[in-house]
Amino acid sequence: MSIASQATQQKFPFKYDQVFDGLVRVIPQTGLTLKSEDKVIGRITASAGMSLFSWGENLTIIIEKVDENSTLVGIESSLKLGANIAGTHRHQKNFDNIIQALSKYLQGKV
Repeated sequence: MSIASQATQQKFPFKYDQVFDGLVRVIPQTGLTLKSEDKVIGRITASAGMSLFSWGENLTIIIEKVDENSTLVGIESSLKLGANIAGTHRHQKNFDNIIQALSKYLQGKV
């Protein structure tokens, strides 16, 4: 994977519906724009706007049921302008913000 795109994943000990609904709820709270959601196929798309170091990022979030009480969340992020090396640190920041916000939401801390 190039520096223009990165991915991560996190397993949550919660049911698929709780995780999917939680993501839809927390994504706007992290400063991202929710672009689409499809619970049937487990796919959410979002975007981050321009910042001082980046022209923005596009994110694809894949939600997979592992078993009745655990769900895997995969997040892929790509820069809107691939040649923007200064914006590569934004991927990890977006990943961390989404995972932390979802974890807090699922634990009832929000």
